[in-house]
Amino acid sequence: MPIDVDFSLALNERTGKLFLGKDIIASLGQQVARVRYGRLRAFPRNDLMRRVAGRLTHDETLARVYRPALVSLLPAIRAPRPTLHLDPLSVVRHRLEATDIVLCHDVGPITHPQYFAPGVDDLYARAYAQIQRAKPHMVFVSETSRRAFQRLYGDDYASSAVIYIPTRPGLKHAAQRPVAAVAAPFLLTVGSVGDRKNQARCIDAFAASGLARAGWQYVIAGGAEPGANVALERARQTPGVVAPGYASDDELRWLYRHAAGFVLMSLLEGFGMPLVEAIEHDLPCLVSGPGILTEIGGATMLEADPLDPASIAAGMRTLADMTDCERTRRCGEARAHLRHFAREPFLASWCALVERVGADARS
Repeated sequence: MPIDVDFSLALNERTGKLFLGKDIIASLGQQVARVRYGRLRAFPRNDLMRRVAGRLTHDETLARVYRPALVSLLPAIRAPRPTLHLDPLSVVRHRLEATDIVLCHDVGPITHPQYFAPGVDDLYARAYAQIQRAKPHMVFVSETSRRAFQRLYGDDYASSAVIYIPTRPGLKHAAQRPVAAVAAPFLLTVGSVGDRKNQARCIDAFAASGLARAGWQYVIAGGAEPGANVALERARQTPGVVAPGYASDDELRWLYRHAAGFVLMSLLEGFGMPLVEAIEHDLPCLVSGPGILTEIGGATMLEADPLDPASIAAGMRTLADMTDCERTRRCGEARAHLRHFAREPFLASWCALVERVGADARS
């Protein structure tokens, strides 16, 4: 039996969740009967229609959580087939059943609501309450996220699997485009800018490191999320810090190719795809640990306390002063660790899971 997929996040999301969703749908092929985008059965044809559909989908989600009487005449979605939810939030608009599949990146909106827009925790609390009642098949992007979920919501579900995020093909070898105002040598951070990713402390750490006086830059590439204003203002005031905003794939390739080291001091991660991309580009990495980033990056990750700018500054100096021999060793061991996350086996795991769920639904 083929399944339906709720890919409503594609209406608004422009992060790694979007690319993962596309990869999963493409790998499933004919195992997918229908892809839903909110109430739509096809992706909007232009950007204006996408934004309108995204707004209406969000409004329905808000109404179902805060004002259910407003949508009492609009039935919850229920396909005759199992549904794969590519984000837990979409279950709010559905009648969730145990035959469905829910992909969970992390439970950050519940455990760390301060890193998200106001009210996001209420929306996810409603979604997780539905999930806890229905007991569907659960998929997590890391052991770290599965443990965090099970501490809050138990482990008695139809099934529970970890399927890591596969790497993005073509990112390393396609065209590059230089980023204005960026010049080597520089350290690089990629990811949404805000409180959750902790760039403000990293900027303070870079200022304390003395690397700017030695001719180094610290480049922070990514779009804004809650807390971005503080980080971006600090970036403007700190010599050597460049924050070019959202970077295209061509620009990301150039940044990864020309950086001397990668810094990711995130306070909350579901997986950390930029870390994988940095390792693939042979960058030594400084991460917050222990946690998901050391789970993904392996034992050769340099670690720092993400709440201590002095610890981060020491890690940045270690990256800058690293010898070629040490760099080669660390990068080689990190690439070897990435073989545990090869693309084909994880996409095959999705196909096997959906086949098993479909078979169970038929029986």
